[in-house]
Amino acid sequence: MKLLNRRRDRGRSAFTLLELLAVIFIIAIVAAILFPTINRTHDGSNRVKCGSNIRQIGQALMLYANENKGNYPRTFYKADAPLVFSSDATNTASPRDPFGDKGLPGTVAENDVTAAIFLLIRTQDITPEVFVCPDSNLDKDTYGSAPGISAQSKTSFTDWRKHLSYSFANFYPSEAAVKAGYKLNAATGAEFATAADMNPGVGDGYDVTVPNEKSSTARMQKANSRNHQGQGENVLYGDGHAEFVQNPFCGTKMDNIYTVSGSTDGSVTTSKTVTGSPAWAGDSVLLPALK
Repeated sequence: MKLLNRRRDRGRSAFTLLELLAVIFIIAIVAAILFPTINRTHDGSNRVKCGSNIRQIGQALMLYANENKGNYPRTFYKADAPLVFSSDATNTASPRDPFGDKGLPGTVAENDVTAAIFLLIRTQDITPEVFVCPDSNLDKDTYGSAPGISAQSKTSFTDWRKHLSYSFANFYPSEAAVKAGYKLNAATGAEFATAADMNPGVGDGYDVTVPNEKSSTARMQKANSRNHQGQGENVLYGDGHAEFVQNPFCGTKMDNIYTVSGSTDGSVTTSKTVTGSPAWAGDSVLLPALK
């Protein structure tokens, strides 16, 4: 009799197939509700960390300017020469001078944008990790595997496409831009974008030349940085403050910070030109740009 009761008790405690399916269904509903929240929390924390990176870069720019008569970093400058985006994969512990005689090993070309950015690592108390957005799939630059190698052994990032998540205002303006009043220094206006998440350029579903300031959200996302999957970008302004914005029309006069302006007075905010010199004094053209 007792054995029969135990068997009946075990029978009552077991789940039926219907009950098991109901539990699975409830778990699936809870997961569907919680996963987007978890992802948003993760994305939000990455945006905050990215914004912190941008502010640290802004502080480094200000310190550099204070030490160099108000000027932002650049190496050799030749007005109207092409812009260069170099990488320095040289695996050596020997010092490499970005200001040495042009043409010698270890020196850089004229108008080298990424070498100018790398000067912040060489001269300021800022690490390569700060130049990598946590929402991107890039890694901090470790300068290679040679013993004793450091930032002072390099003239630029080992590979800027793998170690640089941010774009910067043009350090090498054309003569026309200078005549139009373009200046990039510590006195740059508070509405001028000096840096931001990497310019998405044109390709892989992105195109910064497509939207205008009145475009739909879906169209605008094609012009946002790839760092945050088209949701927006952290932007650093001339007075050192940074904020997350949801489209690139956030510069002076609602300027598209990722393209050359379509006019010389800022009345047309975007154009088909992604890599070039500013068209007017308040025109932010953040580089490098992806392809």
